[in-house]
Amino acid sequence: MICKERDRSEHPESDRFSKAGAEAEEKMAFYLRRAFAETKEIRVFNDLRFRDDTGDRAQIDHLVLHRHGFVVVESKSVSTKVKVNEHGEWSRQWNRNWQGMQSPVQQAKFQVDFLRRALNASCEELVGKALGVIQTRFTNCPMDVLVAISDKGTIERGMKMPEAVKADQVPDRIRDTVKRHKKASSF
Repeated sequence: MICKERDRSEHPESDRFSKAGAEAEEKMAFYLRRAFAETKEIRVFNDLRFRDDTGDRAQIDHLVLHRHGFVVVESKSVSTKVKVNEHGEWSRQWNRNWQGMQSPVQQAKFQVDFLRRALNASCEELVGKALGVIQTRFTNCPMDVLVAISDKGTIERGMKMPEAVKADQVPDRIRDTVKRHKKASSF
């Protein structure tokens, strides 16, 4: 089920980088809509913006909620290549040159940390108490990360990086994640 669509009006496309980023997010939203629009067990929220009580902010490209946890999907507009070396450092090819870039996996992990803090700050309103006494929190709630690389791009890996996948592979990865957490919680 799609609970929030991406709002184009919130994203001025002032330059070609903004436009490319918007296109990557829209394509990922399309894949998620196609895969989960009719699925009641999975909720998809595209383009979420949060502010916590301290004024800290986060923007999550795609948040997938399922019975057993969350998946944060970070979309990356890559029309050439990205490389991840053996140290987990990312670079992208631009005009035939390689340039370092912020790790989108780390970026998504920061978003997960923010989300967990925000949910824990509001846990009394969101979830009940275990045995009627102990406040349930989101500390151990599974929150997975995926980085969706544009269909046009390629990924060169110098290390195992299961979080980085092509955008069209994300729905299957989400299904696998949900199955894994469902199996783990059934014990």
